[in-house]
Amino acid sequence: MGKITLEIKDEDLLQLGEAKIKEEIEHALKLIKMKGLLKEISVALSSLRIDYEKEMEEIKRDAWKEYKKDLPL
Repeated sequence: MGKITLEIKDEDLLQLGEAKIKEEIEHALKLIKMKGLLKEISVALSSLRIDYEKEMEEIKRDAWKEYKKDLPL
């Protein structure tokens, strides 16, 4: 097995490191922002007064009506 040696200037290595750190910080900030938005959405949804069971029954009824239209009866 051979050995490859690369000479890299400290300045170049520093620039690469800074770029990677900046990228990671931007990624973390995006995740924090998304988490905040998801929390706001969750709070907004929980404050709605929706009867999910009633909504589901209505959707099922409508779907059944649509399905029966295509049946050859």
